[in-house]
Formats: sequence, C-alpha cells, structure tokens
Amino acid sequence: MMFGMTGAGKSALGNLLAGFEAFASGDDTASVTNLDSVMRYEAPDDSMIVLDTIGLGDTEIDQDKVVGSIRDVALSAVNGVDAMIFVMRNARITDDAIARLIYVTEYLWGSECLLNLYVVVTFGSKYLANRQEANLWVERQVELNWRFKHIYELVGQNPNRFLFIDNPGTDSGEPNVKQRQAASRRAIMMALAQHPRDVIPPFTHEAMQKAKKMVEEQHEVLEKATTKYNELQQARNGGKEVKKRRKSKPRTSLRRNTPQSQAIMSALEEKKKAQQSLQEALIKVKCDADFQRAVEIEAQQATWRFGQDFNTDSLSDRKDGTGSATSLGSNGNPVQACKRMFFSLVNKMGMKGKPPPKPSAKAAGGPKAKASKKKLNAEDIQKALDLAVVQLKSSVRGQQPQAVFKQLDVKQNGTVTPLEFAHFIQKTVQGV
Repeated sequence: MMFGMTGAGKSALGNLLAGFEAFASGDDTASVTNLDSVMRYEAPDDSMIVLDTIGLGDTEIDQDKVVGSIRDVALSAVNGVDAMIFVMRNARITDDAIARLIYVTEYLWGSECLLNLYVVVTFGSKYLANRQEANLWVERQVELNWRFKHIYELVGQNPNRFLFIDNPGTDSGEPNVKQRQAASRRAIMMALAQHPRDVIPPFTHEAMQKAKKMVEEQHEVLEKATTKYNELQQARNGGKEVKKRRKSKPRTSLRRNTPQSQAIMSALEEKKKAQQSLQEALIKVKCDADFQRAVEIEAQQATWRFGQDFNTDSLSDRKDGTGSATSLGSNGNPVQACKRMFFSLVNKMGMKGKPPPKPSAKAAGGPKAKASKKKLNAEDIQKALDLAVVQLKSSVRGQQPQAVFKQLDVKQNGTVTPLEFAHFIQKTVQGV
C-alpha cells in the first residue's frame, strides 16, 4: 500500500510495480479498480496487489477523505497489508509532509503498522546503484535533518527500509529509460521478496477485520476455489509452479481438449465466480450502515487524538517512540503544520468547535492529577516482549552477523556486556 504527498511519484511507482501504465494519472483503466479514495491493481496471477491511497495524498485533506481511505483500504485488503510504502522525493522534506506521515502512521493506522513500513525515495539514481553509498546518505541525513531523523526512527532506525528508485517516464526524453526502470523494479521486488512474512504478519486494523468478518463465507469459498485451481495447475506441470514465459508459439499439449485441461478450465471458472461473489459482498459491506458508522468513528477518534496531542504551542512535551522527548522542534517546528492539518480535518467533520483542551493544573485550581497507570498482566507483558523481539529481528535481518556484532561490541574487545546490549536494544526497539 502506497501513501505520500501528491507529486511524490506514487502513480509512477505503481506503474513500475505493475510493469506497465496501470495507474494512469486521472484516467480509469481496465486493470485498476478506481474506488473513491483508493486505486487498486491486482496482478493477473494473484501474486501481488498494489493500493494507491490517493485520498491521503491530497494537499488539502479533509475528514471525508480520511473516512474514504479507511473504508476503501479495508475493502481492498481484507487480509491485511504486507508492506506499507511511504513515497517521498529525493528533495527537501516539508513540515506538511512530516505532519501527514505522523498522522497516518501514528494516529490513523497506529504504531502496529510501523513493522510493515518502508520508505521509497524517488529520483535516487545515485543510491540505487550503490547500496553502501545509500546507507551513508541515510546516516548523513539523520545527522543533518531532523525531519529525516523522525522518518528514520519510524522504520526502526533500519537503513535497509529505505529503498531508492530511478524511474523516469517513458516520455521524459532521458537516456536508458527502460534499463533504469528495470533496475528500479528489481530493487523494489527484491526488497518485497525479502520482507520477513514469517516474522511480521500483515498489518490489519479494526475496519479491515470487520470487513473480513462480514465476507467470511465468500472469502472461504474463494480460497478453496483458488487452492483447487493451483493444485490442478501444478499437477499438470509435474508438481512445479507455473512460471511466466515469453511470448512463443503455444504448445500442442496445452491445446488438446483432455479431461485434465477441462478440469482446469472448470476450476478457473469456479474461481472467477467466487471472485465475483466476493466483490458483490464487498459492495454490500460498503453500503452497510453499521460498517460506515464504525469507519466514521474510527476516523474521528484518530483525528481527535491527533488534535489533542498537537493542541499545544510546542512539541517539547511530546514523547517519541523511545519514551524520550522528541527532537522534532529542535531545528524546526512542524506543530503549525500539524495544527493546519487538524483544523482542515475538523472543519469538515460535521462537528462544531475544537477538540477539548488538555486540563491544566491552574485551571483545576490545584496540582495536576497524576494519570492512573494501567496495571499490566502477564499476557500484556508477553505481547510487548513478542513485539520487541519482532522489531529486533526485523532491524538486523539481511545483515551479516559480524556487522551486527560490531554494533554490539562498542569497545572492540571481543565481548558484549549486559549494559552494552541494553543500549543496543534501546536504540533498536521502539518503546523500550
């Protein structure tokens, strides 16, 4: 699922992933399902689904677009999202872009989505060709740019979560367009193939779960039909998976009207009928009053939380994922951008007034009451531990053991002390 500001290159990235001009800007195509707030492309072989959250990228966002995005993402990805891709240009990062990123990841979808978050940097030809140079660039940006540092912290301080592409348009007149696009597609596909699905499950939220439950029967029928079709295909190919072939003359064995080929065609028809039945059920869900109300409440709660947290004059009291005061306001101040975005949302929410201000000690006529701490039970602690382990594994995946040990062995004496390991965990795992 792609998201980002208008002009960042989401449509071009979608076309790159699809392998052709599927996401034609401002145009409906047969290969893309154009919902109100999401454009959806599904590969013919079911290997990949690409979502472009067009509603969340508009410069002037409003609450209706947020509701539409939650609804359409839920209907387009009832099984969840494997990879969330924030698309940004290799250029100056604006306060408005950071405000949008904060709202989408930390409030709208929630921190659970961060394990599935990747950043695709467009117009990054220099760093596409050299991963080591790309990692050095990421390190420099973290040191120099507080906005970039915030993005870096959202992806668990993992430079491998930054993907670079060089994707000029076919009509740009630039040299070697096809070769550059092919290299970019290989880099993206390699990263997606290496995404640790065995460790990090697809991201889901309440609306997705509700939609899935409402179409559970149709979804089960489709899964059975798909499994039956795939098994017949593999049996015909001697147990091997069907691979894409270049255009060539059709083999005579495939053209014979054998019982096996008839069974495959019948299974394919069953699969198509099941897909159609699922789409019809999803249309009914979209019109369901209870589902619509649940989505509206989810969007309103996210917006009010966002407004309450940024309804201050500075960000000095806001905590980041590590529990320490965030440095967003050190060399710049996106709070005004967050406020602008909040009031843009709330003005069209259909509610009057601003979010309730945070109570102060002076207004209460006494010392500020301490917030009651929630008592954690064993199950809560275990969930937190499991999440920490997942983040830790994700942060070091793809690195050589020697490279990881160098990060741990600060004093270069061949040992790792408990304190050094604790510091490593605090830097690697958000919230510890």
